Amino acid sequence: MANSVHAALLKKSVAKWNYWREDNPEIKPDLVRADLRAANLKKANLFQSNLRGANLQGAVLDKAHFAGSDLKGVNFNDTDCRGVQFHDTLLRGCSFLKANLRKVDLSNHDLRGVDFSEADLRKTNLRNSDLREARLFKADLRSTLLAEANLVAAYLSSALMQGTDLQQTNLGRAVLRYVIDLTAAQIQSAKIDRGTKVPDYLEIHWISENEFRCEEKAIV
Repeated sequence: MANSVHAALLKKSVAKWNYWREDNPEIKPDLVRADLRAANLKKANLFQSNLRGANLQGAVLDKAHFAGSDLKGVNFNDTDCRGVQFHDTLLRGCSFLKANLRKVDLSNHDLRGVDFSEADLRKTNLRNSDLREARLFKADLRSTLLAEANLVAAYLSSALMQGTDLQQTNLGRAVLRYVIDLTAAQIQSAKIDRGTKVPDYLEIHWISENEFRCEEKAIV
């Protein structure tokens, strides 16, 4: 469990918390499974903190600094993460349900099993990240950078995908049923397999075991 002194100080005042961090740079905060729901963490210095399993649902995170922190299994549901620093963080198994991650840099991260359902990921950088079995149900992926990301067995049903960059994205066994505004060109730029589920308005023609052609179905 979290260090009660650390958790109480953070909840009481971010300003005092930041001063304490400056005066005690050798201490790595222990906030494991801390209840920080709806807490005001604006501009909080959470550098190299242990927040594994913490509940931050609805917290104010504007410009919070999480770089180098253990955030595995953290509940970020209903949070506004714009401007948040996630550099070198551990995020596997987190939940970002209905979170605002617009323009956030999540590139080169292990995001296996993360729930991004109904999250705003417009222009978010997910390049080269591991999103195997991630949930992106109804996520807003317009202009999202997913180039070279691994989305094997990811669930993207009903996501908005206008302008999503899928260059060399691995969509093997991914579920893309009912996604909106996905084009044949986007699928053609990605890597798929026979287990990939594309929306009904697209059709895959397999040329060989690994080569395919994607076309939009003719409207009858």
